[in-house]
Amino acid sequence: MTQLAIDIQAKAMELLQAGFGARFKTYRLTPMLQVQPGDLPILGVYILRERHLPHGSYNHAEPKFDTELTLGFSGGVHVETDKQDQLSQLENWMGELLEILLTNPKFVKLTEGMTGIDRVGQYATVGETTLYEIRLEMGTRYWTDYPPKVVDDLKTVHITTQFPDKEHVESGTEQIERVYDIETTP
Repeated sequence: MTQLAIDIQAKAMELLQAGFGARFKTYRLTPMLQVQPGDLPILGVYILRERHLPHGSYNHAEPKFDTELTLGFSGGVHVETDKQDQLSQLENWMGELLEILLTNPKFVKLTEGMTGIDRVGQYATVGETTLYEIRLEMGTRYWTDYPPKVVDDLKTVHITTQFPDKEHVESGTEQIERVYDIETTP
């Protein structure tokens, strides 16, 4: 996972916590295996997928990628059986979630653009808790590269010269060896 993906997830969570405040009781960056009634309403921001596709020729120079990141947003509320037809509050909150994120220039500028948003609503029963969940999947795209790590930055070039070559040592030819350290920075 790239650091930028982690930064995008963190920025989304920061903006959503500031925008919703105490309206959501629980905020998560990782999925919960069990949801308790006391955790609801809950909002999660998850990195669902990160896909790297070659940017240009896949075997030329340093690795460069067009990266597709899919962020998942999951909002869940407890719904009593007789009130399951009154779910507009969560619907409104998930619409507001998009407003909070997509109208924030700092969030939008983290990527090169949004590729799409999918919405899925579902009912679930966790133990005896009836849960209504809306999931949004937001596709984003950005460019990443991995330049090589150059250990020697060539600030100093060390040159050793020898005349004539070592093959003539046995014949008695005098060897002249010089060492030069050349600074390449001004």
